[in-house]
Amino acid sequence: MSDLLDLYLSLVHLVLRAVDRAVEGLGLQGGWLDRFLDWLSSDADVAIAAVIAALVAAAWAGLAGAAVSWLDLRVRARLEGRVGPSYRGLGGVMQGWADWAKLMLRRPRWRASSAGAALAGALVIAALVLVPVGGVLRVVDPAWGLIAATAMLAVAPLPLVHLSPGIERNGRFGVASFSMLVMVLAVAAPLIVAGDASADGVVGSQGDDRWFAIMSPASFLLFLYCLWLEAGQLEQGRALARRTGVGDAMALARYAMAGRQYALGLLGAVVFLGGWAGPVADGCWWTLLKAAGLAALASFLGAVYPTPSARRTVRAIMGIWFPLAAVNLLVIAVLLEVM
Repeated sequence: MSDLLDLYLSLVHLVLRAVDRAVEGLGLQGGWLDRFLDWLSSDADVAIAAVIAALVAAAWAGLAGAAVSWLDLRVRARLEGRVGPSYRGLGGVMQGWADWAKLMLRRPRWRASSAGAALAGALVIAALVLVPVGGVLRVVDPAWGLIAATAMLAVAPLPLVHLSPGIERNGRFGVASFSMLVMVLAVAAPLIVAGDASADGVVGSQGDDRWFAIMSPASFLLFLYCLWLEAGQLEQGRALARRTGVGDAMALARYAMAGRQYALGLLGAVVFLGGWAGPVADGCWWTLLKAAGLAALASFLGAVYPTPSARRTVRAIMGIWFPLAAVNLLVIAVLLEVM
């Protein structure tokens, strides 16, 4: 069990003991309430701790999405010579929440199902749980954790395709599908080199000065390309919300996209940049700092080099990036076999 789950379990036991003492003080022991508390303490405590962990992960995803949305707006505004968000909260940090509330309360021009956006958000939350930040900020770290997190983040954009106007859906589906293949191959190469798919194993194999971003620059370049596409999707999502007038579904979708960009930053920090290992005082702050740096870099690249149309993007992926990802993985596999 992880440190965070142990903490949540301890809190559950502490609260249940306090309630049990209160029941005993009221003279209600021996009844159905006392038996119910005993059942909670002995059989349902782990389930309650898991529910608390899920709620915390959902709140963490919301905060990460708000932070990435604000960071993206700031970076793009600075590069375009604008002030950027500055009115909602200190330095405009609440602008993302204000935009979200505006979309939630808006009367939509046409009704779209929120199920796809909710599914995408759930996949992002699950991926955030499976990518440990380091230190005590760790829920789980199974041997297959990074593989599952990569797969979830890769397929997360697919449920959002239906929010696009009909004429754009095929193009967005093609971009989401083919970029998914590039990202999976880009992350697979370092995992093969490390011989492990757990965060501890991948970070431990890099040490302090053997980051996979340096040892496998082609894989890191491919991952940055996927981050650049995600930053473009986030900006296109803002434009789509203004153009189509979709309300609550687009609000959930925007936070799913922003949360996915930060989750990709965390994944890249762990897989390519050494995770929580730093020059001094290893800890979760290094992972968070590296993830924020990757998210800011993605926004910078998205502002300087706007993503082209969906048709041109699909052609570029199938003509350049997917073959490069396949060749890169094949070369790494051959080198490992030879060595």
